[in-house]
Amino acid sequence: MLNFNSAMLSVASEFVGQYAPYQSVQITPAPDGGVFIASTDKGNIACLAFDPSGSADESTCILPTKDLIKASKGIKTGDRNIQIDGEKAVVTTYKKTTANQLVELPVMRSTVPFAPLAGAIKACLDRWSSTPKTSATAGRYGLTYINKAIRSLSTFDASISLSAFDGGPLRIQGADSNLIILVMPQTAEPVPEVPYWLENYAKM
Repeated sequence: MLNFNSAMLSVASEFVGQYAPYQSVQITPAPDGGVFIASTDKGNIACLAFDPSGSADESTCILPTKDLIKASKGIKTGDRNIQIDGEKAVVTTYKKTTANQLVELPVMRSTVPFAPLAGAIKACLDRWSSTPKTSATAGRYGLTYINKAIRSLSTFDASISLSAFDGGPLRIQGADSNLIILVMPQTAEPVPEVPYWLENYAKM
């Protein structure tokens, strides 16, 4: 049985790839309680989420369908929770003004092991912990991926933070830090010089 914030599943579903092993969303119990939700599309972008109030007694990979994404999508007027048991999912919408609404849907699970995303994240964390604050390079990032990340995060927060390290992934996250999107750089380039006109403007 899996039980967690359905909006995180909906967001993670936006960042899957078309082919195995990237076409599924991984749901994993966290060692100290809660649930990890992860997805990636083969190296361009990755979504990582943590629901501290969620629960899971298994690790699984869900193949997101249009109906599941639609039913799971977060809303600003209430909360949504998903329970997955076997091949069935129940999405419950909790609103203050109306009775709880339940939607029951079939669930498709992937038989292909999830991409080794955790190992890549560990490599990023190792690099970030040893990288000086002032970096010699900056990443160039695809706007399509950045726009997609910002649009997805807007479900949870009205403002976001962006940080990048040494030409590596651009980390985009909201205030509660439970949902993070990593946009991988297309290239690592020297940090651009400050444009001359900006210095001139500052002297006005």
